[in-house]
Amino acid sequence: MTIHEVSERTGLTPDTLRWYEKIGLLAPVRKTGGKRNYSEREVRWIGYIKCMRRAALPVDAILEYIRIYRGNAPDSKARRRAILVEQYELLKKDLEERRQALDYLRLKIDWFDGRVSDFEAALKGSTSGPLLSNDPELADEIHARAAGVAPAIRHPNAKPPTPCNRHGAPANPL
Repeated sequence: MTIHEVSERTGLTPDTLRWYEKIGLLAPVRKTGGKRNYSEREVRWIGYIKCMRRAALPVDAILEYIRIYRGNAPDSKARRRAILVEQYELLKKDLEERRQALDYLRLKIDWFDGRVSDFEAALKGSTSGPLLSNDPELADEIHARAAGVAPAIRHPNAKPPTPCNRHGAPANPL
């Protein structure tokens, strides 16, 4: 099969296929008359690589996995499994961080939709306590903590916000 036929069949561009070969994801493809001639085996490998990429494995991890597979060492299965477990744990951590980001964005959308207007009113009406500064980042962080989601990223030297009660107001305004 030519590179263009494989490209159509796999959905990968010819440039991507050449790059996979160049970096070692694919073994060097046999050439006939100066053109790459892919076998069914190579197309299956490409399918496997695509599967691993869909599982969010970075190219470096796939390269290591394939290197171990090709090396056929006695502990190959255990080492390949360890790569998958490590990537699973990294992805799980990333997913949790993204879930927190989604929760926080939902909170911000609710803020703009007026679903937290009682907190906004408390902010506008505050004349004492930590909200007096009218620091939007501080108010944002207090609001997030009151709602139980991850607050916005703050400067490392910033002082922590005052804890809030369940209504979003400072727990101890004095």
